[in-house]
Amino acid sequence: MKLVNIKGDIDLQSKNSLSILITPDGLSYSIYDIENNKIQALVSKQFADNENKCDKIRQILTEEDITPTQFDNVNIVYAAKSVTIVPDAIFEESQAESIFALNRRIADDEVIQYSKLPKSQTVIIFSVKKEIINLLNSLFVKYSIFPQSHSFIESGLTRTKISEKPNRQRMFVQIFEDFFEVLVIDKAQIANYNTYSYKSPNDILYFIVNTFEQLGLSQEDCEVVLSGFIEPDNLAIVHLKKFVRTVYFESINMDFKYFYRFQEFAPHYFYNFLNINL
Repeated sequence: MKLVNIKGDIDLQSKNSLSILITPDGLSYSIYDIENNKIQALVSKQFADNENKCDKIRQILTEEDITPTQFDNVNIVYAAKSVTIVPDAIFEESQAESIFALNRRIADDEVIQYSKLPKSQTVIIFSVKKEIINLLNSLFVKYSIFPQSHSFIESGLTRTKISEKPNRQRMFVQIFEDFFEVLVIDKAQIANYNTYSYKSPNDILYFIVNTFEQLGLSQEDCEVVLSGFIEPDNLAIVHLKKFVRTVYFESINMDFKYFYRFQEFAPHYFYNFLNINL
């Protein structure tokens, strides 16, 4: 988790949206002024080792004076390592658990959720800890829950389709504390999506290079776009740039207006999280 504490003057008379990102190591929240299309706040807090995650989430929201009734809508983004993506055309809500179970084991302490991606015409089925769902139900009368891959996939696909080279191969990589996800787009279509656990920079590099080899991606023509909690000088990135010709980090999304202090942190950390407002 990258610690950020940016708050502007929040106009509670305006229509505002609250988004909360829950990752393995911490919680972040943003406040978005819907009427003025402006990101007004972005704050992140880290969980301590052996700390009860639900107690800490409740504590953070209390300390930050987050009152659900202040907001017109609430988005929860859950960093889910276990996800399954299926075409919207074959998805049925009653079959969500059985579809998920084809590829992933459902633990006793998990509940299955799903999120529809209209732009890519797919559905992501994902698992969430039951205690997290119970906590959210106790905190918010109404909320929408998304996996971290929702805006990651939608944004990557949309930007590719409207780019000057929509048929170009692109690999999008979003990195969290103990897992990362890879999206490959070829000819403006999803060619591959997967999540990987990792413990070292070598693990990240291995899975990316292996995806290049398995899909026959071009080291010269396929560009790699990075986001999430990783630094430019990470050894995985340093060595990846020796393997792939074009590697770069996400920059600030100009679709939004921002409180001026947003220039204080690298935009790729929370790029896809903030895109949940689009």
